[in-house]
Amino acid sequence: MQIEGLNRWLALGANIGVVIGIAFLVVEINQNTTATRIAARDSATQGHIDYMAHLLDSSVLAPATAKAFANQELSYLETHQLILFHEIRWRHYERVYYQHQNGVISDQEWGAYENGITQSFREEVLIWKISRDSWESINAKLSGDFVAYVEELVADQR
Repeated sequence: MQIEGLNRWLALGANIGVVIGIAFLVVEINQNTTATRIAARDSATQGHIDYMAHLLDSSVLAPATAKAFANQELSYLETHQLILFHEIRWRHYERVYYQHQNGVISDQEWGAYENGITQSFREEVLIWKISRDSWESINAKLSGDFVAYVEELVADQR
């Protein structure tokens, strides 16, 4: 009788161990799936950023940035380069937002990006007007969650 009772307790303990093992396995699979999704999305975004970055000319972009911060008139090429630069910037912000949403980027790190976003809508300097214009042209190509987040974040600044 005692052996039979001991066997039941051992079987119960083994079954509980199996259930706990399966629970840990499910958690690990979910974490792996999330990590894979983050990596795939990050890779796709980086590919788009890399493609667009090839269109930038630093010999035009650097002086154009300085002129835009000084509110000086820009040529068509300078304006186009700055718009492209800011479209890349918005893509990067979207990328970091997604990583923040998935716990890869801390709240503190994300706060610096949030400040950059709000500055784009708060400042009246030409560089930020161009940033806002590029936002209007690219936001349909960004994730709906990120667009809603930015729109809510800057609603009071418009």
